[in-house]
Amino acid sequence: MVRYFLVFSGAVAAVLLASLPAHAINLGGSAGHFKKARHSFIQEGSYAVAPMGHVMFCLANPTECRKPSLIRVTRVDLTGQRRAVLDEVNRAVNRAILPVNDRSGPGIIDQWSLAPASGDCEDFAITKRHRLIQAGWPASALRLAVGRVSNGEGHAVLVVKTRDGDLVLDNRSDAIRPWKATDIRWVSIQSAEDPRFWRSL
Repeated sequence: MVRYFLVFSGAVAAVLLASLPAHAINLGGSAGHFKKARHSFIQEGSYAVAPMGHVMFCLANPTECRKPSLIRVTRVDLTGQRRAVLDEVNRAVNRAILPVNDRSGPGIIDQWSLAPASGDCEDFAITKRHRLIQAGWPASALRLAVGRVSNGEGHAVLVVKTRDGDLVLDNRSDAIRPWKATDIRWVSIQSAEDPRFWRSL
């Protein structure tokens, strides 16, 4: 009886598989696509302590740190038009702010400022986020992130979450790169649910 059932089940499976389109049973392709997608997106961990400079920034600029509405768009389609806007905003902000390290010593809280005449990495990042939100981009897809660069110095950038992968807007370059193609050792990123909270990376 068991043998009959196994033979019958195998025959049914063979018929079902034969009726499916070829792309539906291409397991190798599916696995490859999944692996590529997994490496295209930042994997977030548990909640982390927010940078103190960002906490102070949110207290001074509550509209920049508003919790998104219940209907959130956490990733955007990267159309040609959107890519052009990203390039324009990245280049414009990189040229509008004179890069200056505003840290003045140990124990001093780094000041995060929106659109200053001069400032350091996080000022570029929050200004780019602000400009893109003004252009109609969903706030929950625009995430500030911090990490360390190759010399060990802390660094902040804007991560744009797209359905094709996570892209990095960095004040050190006009090139917009996938997150895996940077020299940043990631530490934490803003939460999509509430920009006042951060998650480990």
